[in-house]
Amino acid sequence: MSINQSDIEGSYSVAGGCSGVWLQRTAVLIGLCCAMALLPRAAAAEAILVGQTESMIFLPSYVAKGKNYFKDEGLDVDLHFFRGGAQALAAVISKDAQIYVGVPSTAMKAFVKGQKVRMFAVVMQQNTTSIVLTAEAASRQNLSSSSSLSDRIKALKGLTVGVNAGGGGPEELLRFVLHNERLSAEKDVTISPVGAQAAVLAAFARNRIDALVQSPPITDMAVSQFGGFTLINFGKDEYEPLRGMVRTTLIARGDWLDENPDRAARLVRAYWRAERLIRDKPEEALEAIKPWFGSLPPKDLRSGFLANREAVPATPRIDRKGLEINKKFAEIIDGEALKINLDEVFTNRFVDLAAKGLQ
Repeated sequence: MSINQSDIEGSYSVAGGCSGVWLQRTAVLIGLCCAMALLPRAAAAEAILVGQTESMIFLPSYVAKGKNYFKDEGLDVDLHFFRGGAQALAAVISKDAQIYVGVPSTAMKAFVKGQKVRMFAVVMQQNTTSIVLTAEAASRQNLSSSSSLSDRIKALKGLTVGVNAGGGGPEELLRFVLHNERLSAEKDVTISPVGAQAAVLAAFARNRIDALVQSPPITDMAVSQFGGFTLINFGKDEYEPLRGMVRTTLIARGDWLDENPDRAARLVRAYWRAERLIRDKPEEALEAIKPWFGSLPPKDLRSGFLANREAVPATPRIDRKGLEINKKFAEIIDGEALKINLDEVFTNRFVDLAAKGLQ
């Protein structure tokens, strides 16, 4: 709308020109306000609470947050750190969180119990966890670099092993290994849920536990700073039964995915961009995680990042064969068959949707 001088002058009346101008200007202002009200407003970012434990094994979560990839997709993602995976998944089931980043076996067992959760993208493909003994425990068990893998595992008998929380990924991994060597997790070792990674490392440093089951950089620090002995490094494929196993996935309630397909796809796309950056531009990705891990000594930060980088997938697409290994893993741990159709508990639909907008 434009107003010229003749319009203004023509609005004067003989009796009261000033009031005519005032009325004209008021009308213009009202018109402008109405027009502005019709203009599209920037959409508010959609809030999503992502639950996970605090560990570098969830590397893409930190990179996606640090590089504003979530924000780029119109998502306001809150990374909430739970003590263990069971707590994080419980928050999703109770609708206190929308997403759980965790191990597939946890989702499978919940599904069997009637909780219709689904995995919809891979976050980390390979397991980078290690089991590390204190120097004192390794000496007591007569272990050396030449000890066979079987002898190393059997050396866990009688030891106290620290994990972050009962029922979490580290404990499940420990139970699986013990079972394969015919050791009892209840009788032959003491599994001690210590808490967050820092608490586990502190207990290790003070010899309050004999071993820990964690991912880098905690395991690297246990070795470099406190003389620990690496029993098994799963990240180097030293343990054949777990090769090809999917490590962590995005997990949500099935109804949330059905109701929010676009939001789920945008979340996957943010993770996908993070995974690409970690693989293609590691230095840039390393810088992005410093808000969470910047207090670590630079050497430990870098070594932890590089170790976990090896587990980042080329694509978030879920491989059914990898899930079959997870299913067997869960059955061994629990001592009973998982009566589940894997095709019902995972989908690549949102990976396909995310791919359409990926640059």
